[in-house]
Amino acid sequence: MGAYAHPSLLVNVMNIDAINYPIVETFVPSSLYEGMPEITNVQYDLWLLQITARFQNVDNPVYITFDGVRGFRVLDEGDLLEFWNPEIRKNGWLWLVKKGGWFDLESFRAGFVSGITNRYDEYLILGENECVSVITDRQPVISTPNP
Repeated sequence: MGAYAHPSLLVNVMNIDAINYPIVETFVPSSLYEGMPEITNVQYDLWLLQITARFQNVDNPVYITFDGVRGFRVLDEGDLLEFWNPEIRKNGWLWLVKKGGWFDLESFRAGFVSGITNRYDEYLILGENECVSVITDRQPVISTPNP
């Protein structure tokens, strides 16, 4: 029995370099908080995804909240080595992934229906240990609780 390859996979194989050399930009509102946070909690209730981050020089936790989430994943920073290349890495701890991220990786699968639309953005929250990728149709809101 011969191997079956979906026609869209044949086209996408030529674009694998985008996965190895992602393009990111700093999400400007995140520049209010300096340093690399520790991701301490990830909570999703079908309406909102809320990520809790702790910064060394901030007394209260920082919440990064996403509405309109299509998907998210949590990975150890060691499993995202392509992003740490000095030619790719940008300032900050929250990036908008323009190309070559998790969304593009999933788009190689013929069954990834979200990949055929231009509706979603991908954000990457960097942490000291864990990182969170989020596919969404809305920008995140960054906040701290009132003391």
